[in-house]
Amino acid sequence: MIKKIDVANLKPKMFIHDINCPWIDHPFLRNSFFIESAQDIERIAAYGIRQVYIDTALGPDMPEAPTVHDINRQLDAHMQHLGRTLKRVPPPLLSVEKERVKAKQVCREANRIVHNVLQDCRLGKQVELEQVEPVVSGIIDSIFRNPDAIVSLLRIKQADKYTFQHSVAVGTLLISFCRALDIDRKLIEQVGLGGLLHDIGKMQVPTNILNKPGKLTESEFEIMKNHVRYGCQFLEKTPNISPVTLNVAAEHHECFDGSGYPLGLKGDEISLYGQMASVVDVYDALTSTRIYHAGIEPTEVLRKLLEWSDHHFNLTLVHQFIRSIGIYPVGTLVRLESGYLAVVVEQHHENLLHPRVRVVFNSRTRRYTPPADFDLSKPGCNDRIASFEVPAKCGVDPQRFI
Repeated sequence: MIKKIDVANLKPKMFIHDINCPWIDHPFLRNSFFIESAQDIERIAAYGIRQVYIDTALGPDMPEAPTVHDINRQLDAHMQHLGRTLKRVPPPLLSVEKERVKAKQVCREANRIVHNVLQDCRLGKQVELEQVEPVVSGIIDSIFRNPDAIVSLLRIKQADKYTFQHSVAVGTLLISFCRALDIDRKLIEQVGLGGLLHDIGKMQVPTNILNKPGKLTESEFEIMKNHVRYGCQFLEKTPNISPVTLNVAAEHHECFDGSGYPLGLKGDEISLYGQMASVVDVYDALTSTRIYHAGIEPTEVLRKLLEWSDHHFNLTLVHQFIRSIGIYPVGTLVRLESGYLAVVVEQHHENLLHPRVRVVFNSRTRRYTPPADFDLSKPGCNDRIASFEVPAKCGVDPQRFI
């Protein structure tokens, strides 16, 4: 049986089923392993990990601990409550379909510019803000026309271009997040710029570590963590850089409980924009497919963000982030109660549980169907989302149908 326990209750010979760490680049070579000694427990705690899942069939039990089914049931109830109660910002100016054409152009330009800026940084050249600011402005304009169009493009990444595509994704998601919080446009520009440049310090990390096709060793992980310090040193020399932009770069790996790095800031010691960046950074990292990590479906990652808000994240901000992208973000493959597979193509602004979907596949007959759109929020629509699905397991590519 899989159960969740506090790290303080771990004992030697227990088998960790899942280390339950919100960071992709943690220093443990495996997520599952036996606890051999007290030193193993101390090492886990030293990296800010507060709770883990154990397999009681392979090691000692803790009878009073909740099972994974108990935890998932609580998280499902939490998500359902948010879906019913959270309202999105006013309806968009353009449909997803119309804005997506413009959003693709914005994404292409953003990827090109950010790639060039990061490469210049590797060569020791200073950031020229006048290069990046028009990119930020273009993303903001797209977000204000329809946030779901450009956000639906962000999971499309190439392994050899991950660092700068991740930077574009974090900047874009932060801008969408800011819009949901009704933040002033001038501030949104500063936050978005911070998102685009938040990982600029990685250009000072040795390429054999940055591009390693596998898990980092403990010593490599410590070197990688220096990217925050490198980035701050670099950006502080940039003329006219704003404190808000610096906060995003400096604090995106800080955690609400003080377990993050580089300064171990806690709670409100972390700026609002640093707290937002930490949520967005983890979300994009976990939903992205990398050489050694298959991307996790967005709805599952949102559940994990809620779970980790017990310690690592500001729960109120996680709620607002979910409000900004939806329970089932555009591009999510879902299974309807009728047995059909559908792709989420547009959010409903009054109820996040019932988006507009495009039915594309009959899972009972195992055949594609002519695409047909259904607004699940309409009173006459009797179908509902039963679950989200992993596209690779179903053999359905959602991007074909958006």
